[in-house]
Amino acid sequence: MTLFRRLAFVVFAAVAPGLAFGQTAARLMPLPPGWRVATEFMAGFPAQGLELYVLESAAPASPRKIFCLAWDPTAPTVAFKPVLAPALRTPSQLAAQEPGVVFAAINGGYFGGNQSFSHVQVGGVVLSPNIKSLTRTFQGAATAYFPTRAAFGITAGGRLATDWIYSVGSGNANVYAYPAPSPNRLNAAPQPVPTAAFPAGGAPWVMQHAIGGSPMLLKDGAVTISDAEELIDINNTTSRPRSALGHTAAGLVLAVAVEGDNAPGPAGLNLADLAVVLRSLGCVGAINLDGGGSTSLVVGGRLTVRPGDAGNERAVISALLFTDPAGAAPVTAAPAVAYPPWNVTAAAATFVTLQSGFTGGGLGYRWTRNGVPIPGATQPGLTLPAVTAAQAGAYAVTATNALGSVTSRAAALAVVPGEAGELVNVAVRADSGPGADVLIVGFSVRTGPARILARATGPGLAQFNVTGFLNDPVLELRTSDNLPVAANDDWNAALLAPLANALGAFAVPADSRDAALVHVVAPGGYGALAAAADRVARGNVLAEIYDAGGGPGAGRLANLSARARVPAGDGALIAGFVVRGSAAITVLIRGIGPALREFDLPDALPAVRLALVRPGDGATLLVNAGWAGAADALEIRDASRRSGAFALAPGAADAAMLVTLDPGAYTAVATSPAGAGGVALVEVYEVR
Repeated sequence: MTLFRRLAFVVFAAVAPGLAFGQTAARLMPLPPGWRVATEFMAGFPAQGLELYVLESAAPASPRKIFCLAWDPTAPTVAFKPVLAPALRTPSQLAAQEPGVVFAAINGGYFGGNQSFSHVQVGGVVLSPNIKSLTRTFQGAATAYFPTRAAFGITAGGRLATDWIYSVGSGNANVYAYPAPSPNRLNAAPQPVPTAAFPAGGAPWVMQHAIGGSPMLLKDGAVTISDAEELIDINNTTSRPRSALGHTAAGLVLAVAVEGDNAPGPAGLNLADLAVVLRSLGCVGAINLDGGGSTSLVVGGRLTVRPGDAGNERAVISALLFTDPAGAAPVTAAPAVAYPPWNVTAAAATFVTLQSGFTGGGLGYRWTRNGVPIPGATQPGLTLPAVTAAQAGAYAVTATNALGSVTSRAAALAVVPGEAGELVNVAVRADSGPGADVLIVGFSVRTGPARILARATGPGLAQFNVTGFLNDPVLELRTSDNLPVAANDDWNAALLAPLANALGAFAVPADSRDAALVHVVAPGGYGALAAAADRVARGNVLAEIYDAGGGPGAGRLANLSARARVPAGDGALIAGFVVRGSAAITVLIRGIGPALREFDLPDALPAVRLALVRPGDGATLLVNAGWAGAADALEIRDASRRSGAFALAPGAADAAMLVTLDPGAYTAVATSPAGAGGVALVEVYEVR
């Protein structure tokens, strides 16, 4: 990655060990003995990312009925959405009131009346904290205690966590996590109010989405039931209905509901037995949610476990929903073409994707080739994994909703012999400042050593009437491991001007204090930092990377990136790149904001809108805001994996698109949909 850096007849079918004939094998995880895939509930599930399992036993054994919903957080087909209701609602009601598709819902944490006593966090905003104080009797008097209670969270980058947390200080936003709970006990003096320093080892708990409960059940793979420290008594040692949320070492999220209080049927589980069940499913971290009569897991609008309140689902104040991130856009107008597909000349046997965009909402799609409908082509994009000459033709897409239909102009697809194009240049102009505000242009090299020209231009921008430029930029070339490779302060015009001119770079005055260097780099990832010579000044600078050629066998650029601060308001990070060759190249373009928090950049852009523009005619080819909502999100995820890009969480507000582009110049523009400011990253990966 660059951050800085049939036709066949099946006679016999193999049956997995322990799998009864006719049962469906689990795809997301191995199941312990007795569990099966609950296909009867999964009719509306997406093709990837979500499965439901059930364990059932009846008399004479101890009756049990337990459901486990498994979610793969890397699958963009499902989003993790905690909800806090303004008034009590059943999980079924909370799911039904969502505007989009809800695959499943499970009850959340504790509450009293219309008040939540457990943590609820959505999009980085704490809607409700874990209870900050409660009253217990100590030495005959009502005494305030301040417990650290369990919560489950997922970061903007998709990292899963189960921790003891507390909202420190006034308000609820300053959440800290601790390696062990505050050692409170009944009939003992209360521990101090938690702070950044107490309990020891606390650290900010920066989550995108989170939900609380109590107590912790599993921590770091071990059964760790901290009910005493969390001052929670919920019939801990008796069999009751239970709800829990955990994660496995493989990175799956498991939501578990245990039926109980249904004599002569299942009685339920105690907390210790619940922890054992969770560990048998592979959980390494897990928290208990509000159980008893609140336990409810709704899948596809149907109850899985029978509620303990005489079969009646209890109204609660919070829940966790597993939703379709694409939503269900309402019909607002007749369809209109916003971004028509564009012409592509592709090399034979290469990966091609044709894209389009429409407005109007509630849309259905149909692609045609030479006016003939293409079977199964019912998305706004069309993918041809290994294009052939027989697939050349005129491609158009028709969008339809309840108010009408519209057909795009036809895009010509030509298929030629030869190789796909290549990335040869990236250029970014932005303000560069100290620390995290430094402008960084990243690139990677594959197949062999490559000769690179890098430039950081400040004063040379004056000829384009740019003001506020960096007066004395310096250029540092570093590896993805942050090891120095080369540097320059004040360029050598005699040496570099002829090369820059040959590569088509604009001329810079020979006596300017701009920076430039040429260097042969080995295959790998690199970053070019364009900063002020004093590391303090701030100003506008243009950073460029050129593939300067190297003869036969030379390496080539594979990935390009740029990181800089996007100013609040109408600020943007604009990264220009060039495709060279006689045929198109397919690229993955990403605009990253929230996911940067995983890399110690807390001041990251909170959401990103990514636009792809063709400077030659000023056409905006495609726009994305929220990568998991794209119709080709699964292809984007798979392309990210093949390209070595770090994973994006489905619920995060990062942006991405997968496009095939003819040779030429393009710009990727990252902005904030709400006009916020922050650090952003634009990446361009070749996809092969």
